[in-house]
Amino acid sequence: MRKILFLLVLFHFVAFSQRATPLQYLFMMKSFKPDMQKVGLLCDLSKNQGLVEKLQKAGFSAGVKIVVGDVKELKDIAQRFNEVVKGGVDFLWIFDSQDVSAHPIAREYILKNSLLNKIPVAVPSVEMVKEGGLFTLESTGEELKIFVNDKIANALNLTIPENYKERVQYVAN
Repeated sequence: MRKILFLLVLFHFVAFSQRATPLQYLFMMKSFKPDMQKVGLLCDLSKNQGLVEKLQKAGFSAGVKIVVGDVKELKDIAQRFNEVVKGGVDFLWIFDSQDVSAHPIAREYILKNSLLNKIPVAVPSVEMVKEGGLFTLESTGEELKIFVNDKIANALNLTIPENYKERVQYVAN
């Protein structure tokens, strides 16, 4: 009986839990920083075929430019991070939890140095929000949940947009 209940809960989670869209992420970034013009993305482009085109379209719709740092290996993180930051990005985005940029060593570097540079980071999981990302989104059917690290928001002088406050769940690190 327990096994059946577990499988039903698992099915419900898998069937009804979806990733938020890139456009939803970009609009949330814009809500935190309305004057945002550039978003930096660090990822391995060879493992994310078509990602840049998809994000460029979403960026165009949101009125922002996507600046990509192609990170093939862990050793590339610091160099690509610096290039993207020097490009004048207003926000950073770790797009996929399976990417090299989401490796524990890489994300520690990205989150620490982003905070030092006063650049917020959108992340793909609640766990990464706990580690120092500003926010992540989770879509469950009709509902969009927003997980925010309040300490990071305060450190960066960012406020939760009024129209999202009822959906926000604060995550402590």
